Amino acid sequence: MDGRDQLTPREVAERTGFSYHAVLRAIDRGDLEAFEPVPGRLRIELDEYERWRHTPRRRRGADPENGSDRMETQVGAPRSRRQRSNAASYRDELKAIEGGRA
Repeated sequence: MDGRDQLTPREVAERTGFSYHAVLRAIDRGDLEAFEPVPGRLRIELDEYERWRHTPRRRRGADPENGSDRMETQVGAPRSRRQRSNAASYRDELKAIEGGRA
């Protein structure tokens, strides 16, 4: 350690091997607590970094409060593209685009 009691998100990323943006997402989700001593300058306390580093990773969509494996609300921003349920729907759409040829 270098004697400081705070880290920047970039330093956390370098220490953990995560990307800088992954660290920012953890802060946005509330998994990693950060503060701004100066507006626009995030800092993470060393104790908080250690707690976060040793906390098991949550599965995406897990809801620990009610014990379910999936949350009822959507995680993340809505997708702009329609999602297909299976490969057959892709074939059907391709046939329609090509005028029934496939």
